[in-house]
Amino acid sequence: MRIAKTLVASLLAGLAQLAAAQSASPAITGPVSLIVPYPAGGASDITARIFAEPVGRELNTQVIVENIGGATGAIAAQKMLNAPPDGRVFYQGSQNEIILPPLTIRSTRYKSTDFEIVHPITTTRLVLVVRKNLPATTLQSFVDLARARSATEPLSYGSPGIGSLYHLVPDSMAKLADVRYVHVPYKGGAPLMLDLIGDRIDFTVMAFSTTMLPQEQAGQFRIIANMSRDKPRELAHLPSVSDLPVFRDVDYASNAAYYVKKGTPPAIRQLLNTAIGNVVASPAIIRALEGDGRRVPARMSIADAERFFESEIAKYQRVVQLTGFSPLD
Repeated sequence: MRIAKTLVASLLAGLAQLAAAQSASPAITGPVSLIVPYPAGGASDITARIFAEPVGRELNTQVIVENIGGATGAIAAQKMLNAPPDGRVFYQGSQNEIILPPLTIRSTRYKSTDFEIVHPITTTRLVLVVRKNLPATTLQSFVDLARARSATEPLSYGSPGIGSLYHLVPDSMAKLADVRYVHVPYKGGAPLMLDLIGDRIDFTVMAFSTTMLPQEQAGQFRIIANMSRDKPRELAHLPSVSDLPVFRDVDYASNAAYYVKKGTPPAIRQLLNTAIGNVVASPAIIRALEGDGRRVPARMSIADAERFFESEIAKYQRVVQLTGFSPLD
């Protein structure tokens, strides 16, 4: 009888410990808002919707995509930073929205360090794209043409905004090659592409997508180089800009990740890291994103993700310094 009582007491104590451990386990209750700093329908929105459902399954809750465009991601970022740091709001962004605005726009109300990275999700390679009638068909001939025309009739390039990644990358290349380009800023990518196709600007740097290939095959423009050493398989035949000695250190891509507000409890951040890590390891997710020409990173710990974020911050601080860009008011 005494033994039976002892066994029952031990069992009850074990159940109590298990219940206590489960109640102490981190959890996010209620729906989660995934903030995307661009309107619905674009590449960023598509990525978010690919991730939302499987991340929700991992967290056992609903993930709702919330599109907030404007001000190069600053409006969306501010909404996330105004929310409590409880993991119920997280942000999908790249260096173009998180790192560059505090470096290039004085009125930006946040710093990169106001964000804590959870997990990288995609790498979108950048490509050098020239108008169809530009008399340069290779990377070397493009550089030769830029040098020949630098003093009298500089090549013109378009970007979707002053101080953006797509402005500073070509400008940094100009500094490295000691040439001069004329920058033509646009309000978005659509009017930029219309002018490139119409031969009204000479080139641009843009995010690669497999949707560009039919347009290139139709002769609307030419892709002549990768901006990163890591190439999409569809463009493996093209050189990387770093193949030329003058650009040997050039290695740019658009790296998207999920972020939370600084001060989010470590256990909640780890919960999100585990959930997103499980999703990026999913073959179905990899197929969906790599089919568009993107690369999905391997699963990362929070420590690995932090090292990645720190290296990105340092890289783009150097880019801004190289270009001599003066912050806008």
